[in-house]
Amino acid sequence: MKFEQAVRECQEIAFAFQPGLQALRPMDRSHIFCGKPRRLSGSIDLDFALSFDLPNATRWDYGIGVRCRQADDNVIWIEVHPASSTGEIKIVLAKLKWLKDWLAENAPELLSISGHYVWIATGTVAFPANSPQRRQLAAAGIQFVGSRYEIQTT
Repeated sequence: MKFEQAVRECQEIAFAFQPGLQALRPMDRSHIFCGKPRRLSGSIDLDFALSFDLPNATRWDYGIGVRCRQADDNVIWIEVHPASSTGEIKIVLAKLKWLKDWLAENAPELLSISGHYVWIATGTVAFPANSPQRRQLAAAGIQFVGSRYEIQTT
């Protein structure tokens, strides 16, 4: 399924689709790069789109659609969040749980698209590369990338 089509089929966020990386907030744009932007099918600011309906939820930040050689798109779910203490891991894990639950209940089309979860750090990082915290994130399916992320479009 195409990312844009899946977003548009979800009534709560249909308005949030933007071409390329246009849905990214200015403060987060400096953390995310793409060498082949034409391979991006679009983006959504999920956090903002649901902030009025779900103000107290631990919302995930972004979804970015990537065109693939096969018919279906892939989606990268990106959380831009501080990593200045190990306590932030619990918050990001709670956000991931919220995202998966919300997608299953409200956007099964988006959930059906192959994808992965990425945490981009803002500021300093409190846990080194081979730490138990990084292994915990990897076990949960979250790719921790530090403060910069380049979207691979191969």
